[in-house]
Amino acid sequence: MSDKALNLGEQAFLHTITQELERGELRFPTSMEVTLRVLEALDHPDTDLTRMSSMVSAEPLLAARTVALANSAWYNPGGRLVADVPKALVRIGFGKLRALAMAVAAEQLIHRDVLGPYQPLVRKLWAHSVDVAATASVLARRCTSLDRDAAFFAGIVHDIGQFFLLARVWEYPEMLQDDSPLSDLVRVWHPPIGRAVLAAMNMPRELVDVVDNPEIYGGDWPPTNITDLVFIGHLLAETPNPFSEEDEGFRHGLAKAATLGLDEERLKAVLEESATEKQAMISLFQV
Repeated sequence: MSDKALNLGEQAFLHTITQELERGELRFPTSMEVTLRVLEALDHPDTDLTRMSSMVSAEPLLAARTVALANSAWYNPGGRLVADVPKALVRIGFGKLRALAMAVAAEQLIHRDVLGPYQPLVRKLWAHSVDVAATASVLARRCTSLDRDAAFFAGIVHDIGQFFLLARVWEYPEMLQDDSPLSDLVRVWHPPIGRAVLAAMNMPRELVDVVDNPEIYGGDWPPTNITDLVFIGHLLAETPNPFSEEDEGFRHGLAKAATLGLDEERLKAVLEESATEKQAMISLFQV
């Protein structure tokens, strides 16, 4: 395939997504396996709000759609936005979640295997998101007065632009070739796309800022906002973003500088607790 064809394919791909964002018509599938687990849990009489919130929170696109629905005019006539899955589920109820999950699952059923060689990267990206979310949540609880559920949700969706691009690339098969620019496209375009996705879905401003925040955390301790928590969570995450070209040594150096407010013992406790929370989240979706 020629460079010209690849360039035209990339341009067409981005043009399609841009047009959808401008019209407010976002179409993207989510993980079929995760969605099916949610549907199965909804059919179980012992499933409570805590377990269901954990399951929905672990899947970036379903979590984003759940919060977006709760913030829609129909469910939010008073204009009071929610920023985490538990509050969103209280607002919309399990019945509406079932309908939402079923619609997303039906959409994904058509395209679940289309990414082929990129599936390992998708799984690593999901693991990274859960890792960042768990760490941000633990930091919120242990070190700040910020809402830990909001911190977890923000961590889950902070790379939603990458999920969105990957979930839509099936429409352009040439982008899935070994010599395609897909990885570069995901890496370069995910901040503005992620910001546009969350803004179009009526997410609170603090969540929109998480995916494309121009300011680097300045080192104040404790962190004063959700964006800083997610930034530190990214630095501390055991699982790196598979699309990042960031040097791991540099990332670990930044992590050390960003957590100077924690002594070695407290930092170890944070990392151990976040690892436990991450594994608990991942185990929800293992057969």
